Amino acid sequence: MGTTIRLCAALLSLGLVGTAWASTSPLPVSPVQENDGLPMNEPRQKPVAPPASLRGQMLYENHCMACHASVVHIRGAQRTRSLTELRERVSHWASDLHLRWGTDEIEEVATYLNNQYYRFESR
Repeated sequence: MGTTIRLCAALLSLGLVGTAWASTSPLPVSPVQENDGLPMNEPRQKPVAPPASLRGQMLYENHCMACHASVVHIRGAQRTRSLTELRERVSHWASDLHLRWGTDEIEEVATYLNNQYYRFESR
C-alpha cells in the first residue's frame, strides 16, 4: 500500500494522477465538447481525480513527512487548537516551502490531518 501511495504522490506532483486513478469501468461522457480533434459522435472521457482524503494524504506524505513524522500531531503539547488553526498552519508551511498550493490542496491536507489525528469537529 505504501508503494502505491508513493507512486500516486509522484504522479500527482507530475500532473499525471488522472492516469493513475483510471478505473476499468467506462468514464462518464461529456455531452458537449470543444473541437478537440475527435468527431462529435465519439465518446470523450473525463480525467479521474483521487478522492480528496487520499489526495490530502498523498500531498502530506510527499511534502510534509520529509521534515517530521506523524508523531508531531499526537504529542501532548499540541500547538494547534482548532480546525481553523490547522488550516493556517498547513497554509503557512505550504507557503514556506514554496509549494504553490491553492485553497483546495490546503483544505485537503488539513482535512486529512484532522480526520487522521486531530478530530477537532468531534471534540
